[in-house]
Amino acid sequence: MRLNPKLKEKIMESLSAVLPVTGIVLALSILVVPLDLGTTAVFLVGAMLLVIGMGFFQLGAEMAMEPLGDGVGIQIARTGKIVLAIVIGFAMGMLITISEPDLQVLAEQVPSIPNMTLILTVAVGLGFYCPDFRNQRQNAEAD
Repeated sequence: MRLNPKLKEKIMESLSAVLPVTGIVLALSILVVPLDLGTTAVFLVGAMLLVIGMGFFQLGAEMAMEPLGDGVGIQIARTGKIVLAIVIGFAMGMLITISEPDLQVLAEQVPSIPNMTLILTVAVGLGFYCPDFRNQRQNAEAD
């Protein structure tokens, strides 16, 4: 059976992300807290399925969202209105950051700062991180 080259690439990326953590957990399970063979086997099967699932997810996300993002970025760059590009980039950066579940969990870990204050501060900071729109504009003009 031959894998799609893009799927194989995504699975290899996932493997490189999961393998170090899997290795650390296995080393700890051997050296620090010995686990029985059944638990170790279940862990390894779970790690393998995680790699395959992450590969499929990454491939699907790339196939579905990358063309959409490229098209929107090119259209915004073609307008030639840098202020519009900056405002949209800022708004998208803020919205994506606010919706990130990890940030909401992290905000719960800091009891001395209200959750929404911390989330909005991080969101505004990341919203100001705008990509280089000049390169997008030059690429759009070249098309």
